[in-house]
Amino acid sequence: MKARIFVLCLVAAICALPIVAQNIPAGDDLWSTVGGGSSYTTLTDADWFALCGVHPGNVTVNLKGQALSGMGNGDTIVTRLDAASLPTVPSSATVRIQLKSLSMVNDGSHPCSPYTLTVVPSGTQSIDNMTITRSGSGGGTFVAVVPVKVAITAYNGGTVVGSTVVSGSLGDTTTTTPWSYSPPVGGAIQPSPWYPAVDPNTQRPVTGCRFGNESAPSEHCYQQASCPGGAVAKSTIRSKAIAKNLCAVQAQPVIER
Repeated sequence: MKARIFVLCLVAAICALPIVAQNIPAGDDLWSTVGGGSSYTTLTDADWFALCGVHPGNVTVNLKGQALSGMGNGDTIVTRLDAASLPTVPSSATVRIQLKSLSMVNDGSHPCSPYTLTVVPSGTQSIDNMTITRSGSGGGTFVAVVPVKVAITAYNGGTVVGSTVVSGSLGDTTTTTPWSYSPPVGGAIQPSPWYPAVDPNTQRPVTGCRFGNESAPSEHCYQQASCPGGAVAKSTIRSKAIAKNLCAVQAQPVIER
């Protein structure tokens, strides 16, 4: 009897171990781009001419996210191609990463106004690295460099006016962004044993930024993606995931009168 109780207690203790005992598997990180001047790219005079036939010189255009279908307000997906082993505090691991999806539009006026500018991936994306550091029991920090090759297209309604392809790398290697083993307050869209851009001490989402090191400056600021008003993440309500729709309207309780 004592042996059985010991085994049951041991099993319970193992099951109760926090998720920090696990490593971080390969997978996707879903971001929501921060607009309002926080995210932008600088296009050359030749790019603007290709877009709409103007010669304004090198001019910066502000960008904002355009949500991917079924992804809440998420507009950018970066894939971690490798698992990260973080067995102790402190420890770190470097994994390969690659841009998977991206959808942005201009945020405000630009030299081709009133045309709408869209930004989407172009061709095969290059691979670079993310370094994840575990600095405490609840999480740590990470830095990353994301190679980006995108097609920028000017539209007049549904008609293409012109397009150009630009490429470079967006990195945050000089500043770190926190991550947490626990989901942010309000839940996360995608269930995962790690939640990047979440403060491990407060469980509050934070903003991370990656800066382009090319001669034409670019910056992409991002936060954890969330579901629109009236909907919750399926990982929060624990319903069966639907691959192309990560948010669901939560049923309201019926109050009998």
